[in-house]
Formats: sequence, structure tokens, C-alpha cells
Amino acid sequence: MARDRDELSVLLKGLAHTPRVYVRSGRLSPTSGGAKGVLAAIAAETHILIGQLHRKDWQQHASDPDGPAPVERVEALLEPIAPENAAAMMGRLASQCLVWPQFTFMERPEADRVAGLVVELLGPDALWWSNGDEHSWSAMSACTFDNLVVGADGHRFAVLIQVGED
Repeated sequence: MARDRDELSVLLKGLAHTPRVYVRSGRLSPTSGGAKGVLAAIAAETHILIGQLHRKDWQQHASDPDGPAPVERVEALLEPIAPENAAAMMGRLASQCLVWPQFTFMERPEADRVAGLVVELLGPDALWWSNGDEHSWSAMSACTFDNLVVGADGHRFAVLIQVGED
């Protein structure tokens, strides 16, 4: 399990492109059972990542002066998605800028390959969420543009978020 967690972290870091694409992974500790407990834990981990990127790189540029959404709003905005959609979204977010789509961070086939490995590593029973799709999303980060994909197998989680301002 520790080896898988380390592999997950290495794979995700290959998709990160600070200050636009941020990742976080680790051990998940749901406070209650079932999908609801996993969702609450995922929202908390996502909220931590959003807070970190806001403080580190985006506080002075963010469009929302109130800062990132509280954890309860993050949880409410997460919508379930299928694993194949999670892999495609993760690949797109790791490779193509939300603000200026003609700008790329990495080659799309490589991003798709790594994203597919992340999804595969979490396994077929993993649950996946996002705050939108390629055309619309619900803001969480205080930036004008943010889109994320997050997944968990009940024990481990992976989050990838892209943020930006125009």
C-alpha cells in the first residue's frame, strides 16, 4: 500500500505545472462510512490544496476577495464522474490552459497516459468527482478559472486542480 501511495504521488507530480496545475495525494481518512464519508474526506483534502495554492501563489491575483470556498461548499460542488471521464479531464487539465487553450503545459498524449495510470492505480472501485466539465465549472479557489478532478479508493486520494486569471 505504501509503495502504491508513493507511486501515486510520483505520477501526480508529473502532471503538476506550478503556478497553474496543482496536485495532492495521500492517505484518506474518512470520518464516517460509505460514499458520504469518502466525499467529506475528499472535500477536506481538496480544500487543503486550494488553501495552499491560494496562500502560496494566487492570493494577490484572485478575483474573489473573500478567498477560497469553505470546505462545506467544496463538498457541495463536487459532482460524481465516471473513471474514464476523470482520466480524460485530468489529462486535459494537466496539458491545456483553461484561460488560453492554445497554451499547453505538456503534450496531451503524455498527460493522458499519466492520468490513465493514476486512475488505474486507484482501481476500478475508486470514486471520482469534479467541479464541472470543459465548458463550465463552479468556482472553489477564488480564481476566475478553476477546474479539478479528484478520486479516492477509500484509503488513498488524488487531486488535480488547474487555476487561472485572465
